Amino acid sequence: MTDTRYGKMLYNKNDIIIGKSLELYGEWYQSEMELMKPFISPGSTCIDIGAHIGAHTLFFAQAVGPKGTVIAFEPQLAMFQLLCANVALNDHLNVLTINTALFNKSCTELLPKLNYRKKGNFGAVGFVASGGYPVKVKALDNYAFPAVNLIKIDVEGVEKFVIEGARATIQRHQPLIYAENHNKVLEKELIALLKSLDYVVYQHLASAFNPHNFKKNARNIHADFQESSIFCVPKSRNLALDLKTL
Repeated sequence: MTDTRYGKMLYNKNDIIIGKSLELYGEWYQSEMELMKPFISPGSTCIDIGAHIGAHTLFFAQAVGPKGTVIAFEPQLAMFQLLCANVALNDHLNVLTINTALFNKSCTELLPKLNYRKKGNFGAVGFVASGGYPVKVKALDNYAFPAVNLIKIDVEGVEKFVIEGARATIQRHQPLIYAENHNKVLEKELIALLKSLDYVVYQHLASAFNPHNFKKNARNIHADFQESSIFCVPKSRNLALDLKTL
């Protein structure tokens, strides 16, 4: 357990990326949260797809307040258990956790069988063709949420397929969308899909290391690594951001 910017968090001591960042800095990609924060109002509904152990989920829970709602999806059972523990530990009764992967259809897929007792990166996990354990997969459109104000997607390169499965939800609610964008094979298709839904797509390069981190730790284990992501705004919002458009 460690103190973080958004409360106490349990983490796997063998997680060399997210767990280690929470241990050293008390945060994980704070630059992403700083970008989204001005656009989240008390009472909003945020959906965290690929929530892992809840670093962003706890931020959303604070930002929307007790009258808001956060729905956090995480397919890895071990990470989902920590996610639930962290939500409970911080008394966030406004968070619903769901042990499901999201895609463009309902089916069953396989996730790799990781050894969580050995050091590894437990955040960079995607579907495998064989040798894994089965997980439930659904499309976001299978859920009838009464409101959706912001969707965050971190699903290791298959963001395009998640958005395909959320097309009706997106068209109905016109939420802001923040998504990873490091799959160079699908990048053009992802951007074209969002533009077809009447979104302006901005590039956001999120720094892994924050020199002003919660624990005031000057040691940088991430060097100059930046996560390539996109922040997508409905054209109807008429928002002009100081970011590069794609």
